[in-house]
Amino acid sequence: MGERRTEDGQWWDEAEARRSLGELARTGESIAQFARRRGISAQRVYYWKKRLAETRAPAFVAVPLGLARDGQIEIIVDGVTIRVREDLDLERLAEIVEVAARRHRGC
Repeated sequence: MGERRTEDGQWWDEAEARRSLGELARTGESIAQFARRRGISAQRVYYWKKRLAETRAPAFVAVPLGLARDGQIEIIVDGVTIRVREDLDLERLAEIVEVAARRHRGC
């Protein structure tokens, strides 16, 4: 995914867009309110929201779980075994699984 400039000349890459959309979701503000407060165009937010929705992985993916030791969970995705703490943030876990699956497929 490419980068897009904001009105103040700052580039938004995919990571910045995801961070900003996460912040928007946490605030409960409308897109217009959020954009105004951040000093960015509402169109920028709509653009990235649409763009990321098009590339988003399914909200639920069933993966086999194995029991690891000492408060860990073992996840097997496309033949790749991932071991994580069972208290790991679910959003972070989803990112790890997505990256592992992408790398395994050679994407």
